[in-house]
Amino acid sequence: MSKFIAAATLLLSGLLTMSARADTVLVTGATQGHGLAFVEDYAARGWRVIATARDPANAKDLAALAARYKDKIVIEQLDITDFAEVDALGAKYKSTPIDVLNLNGAINSFRVGPETFAKMDYAWLETVLKTNVTAQLYVAQAFLESVAASRQKKIAVMSAVGGSISGVRNSVAPAYRASKAAVNMLMRAYGEEVKGRGVAVLVIAPGTVDVHNYMDAPDLSKVPERYRRQIELKVLAPRSAIGAMIDLIDRLTVADIDKFHQWDGKTLPW
Repeated sequence: MSKFIAAATLLLSGLLTMSARADTVLVTGATQGHGLAFVEDYAARGWRVIATARDPANAKDLAALAARYKDKIVIEQLDITDFAEVDALGAKYKSTPIDVLNLNGAINSFRVGPETFAKMDYAWLETVLKTNVTAQLYVAQAFLESVAASRQKKIAVMSAVGGSISGVRNSVAPAYRASKAAVNMLMRAYGEEVKGRGVAVLVIAPGTVDVHNYMDAPDLSKVPERYRRQIELKVLAPRSAIGAMIDLIDRLTVADIDKFHQWDGKTLPW
């Protein structure tokens, strides 16, 4: 009887430990924009956050968040295109269950780089494809064991509405849009590869999120022109979209890997 009681006590202790354990998320590209907002919102929810940055020494906003959410945020150096760095960080967290791998780090050539076929820089195109496609898969593979060992088992790939081939209406930002269409296919196929292990690879279009709360500005004339135009066109997603995506990732499962998800839960055409 005493052995039975001891075994039951040990099992109960283990279950309590598991239930008390905060979930862990690793966010790439965590120094600004969506990535920084994801770090903030996950930490506010009590998650353990592994936030990666190419240059942590100059990631002042991320460092400020880490100081605010003590013991919640760990900052790690990572250039996702440096595969040796990816391997090293993957090895460091090999024994750490990672519930959500948030693949946010990418190049957005709507803001930088050539944006038309007439000005296409093919070296730049290769850089965009390596960052936005090849590196995404490499990071996913490097942390697969940690994800598979977790409770949630989610890989959330931040894509873009511009990656929808069915939605093409103009020739703007071809490199960026091609990279997002490519990562959609790559990660859709990767989802089939790993679903047998219970890992859900989720492709999500976050839109351009108003992480600076420009929508609430008392004087829109002082808002940067690009964001002001998006507000006027009503295509800027609210700051709450970050939390909405966290909730979306929480509730999606392996059964949902065949869909291209928008931040608000709508399904987009591939």
